[in-house]
Amino acid sequence: MKPRFFLLLSLTWLLFQISPSMAAEPVREQLEKDVAATVALDRQTSELQQEWLQEKQLLADETHNLKLAAKLLEARILRLHAYRQQRQREIQKLKNGLKEMAEIGIRLEPYLDELVDRTEALQASGLPFARVERQRRLADLADTLNSYDADLPDKLRRVMETLKIEAGFGRGFEVSEEVLPIAGGETTVRVLRLGRIGLYYLTLDGAGAGWFNREHEAWEELPGVYSESVKEALRMALKQRAFDLVRLPVAGGRP
Repeated sequence: MKPRFFLLLSLTWLLFQISPSMAAEPVREQLEKDVAATVALDRQTSELQQEWLQEKQLLADETHNLKLAAKLLEARILRLHAYRQQRQREIQKLKNGLKEMAEIGIRLEPYLDELVDRTEALQASGLPFARVERQRRLADLADTLNSYDADLPDKLRRVMETLKIEAGFGRGFEVSEEVLPIAGGETTVRVLRLGRIGLYYLTLDGAGAGWFNREHEAWEELPGVYSESVKEALRMALKQRAFDLVRLPVAGGRP
């Protein structure tokens, strides 16, 4: 109960106690109306107060949520800013890389042509083995380097493949049967290639042996003392006997 309500009740009680005969019916009715209006106003005020408290709580919750959302947005903005700076650094790094690649490409294409020329010179000055195959490979490589459709990575790959094959000829050995111009005629022999060190031949009957003399750029017959050495080297290359040391002249030297 509110103080105003108690005051009205007290006044009504006093009026009836002091002078019941003087309290006319209209006065009583008016007092009852005033009391009813006061009670209704008090109820309405209480309801409004409750609604206001609820709305206040809702506003407080919403304010709290908005503050949390604002902090989250601030954190995200800072993170996005750092992310943007990181991306900018990466983009700049890529731009620098592209610039370096362009500069490398400018220097690389002439260098690839130079490598092909040096490989051709090596073939021409080296031992005469697999020349048809090697010259064909270089011709195909030259076509690739001169092709408009071939990009720089493909050209580089093809050059590296060719160099790898050429480098492989410097290792191991190979036995083949060939027809060589020996003693003024064409003779079928077995040819042994020892890397890029030397080329040797042995006639099919095993009676004659020779080598390719790089100084003279010609096939020459070896003294009979080397026939057995060439024969043993061929047997080792064909895995017909265990590997052992043999005495043979080397390319560019003398028997």
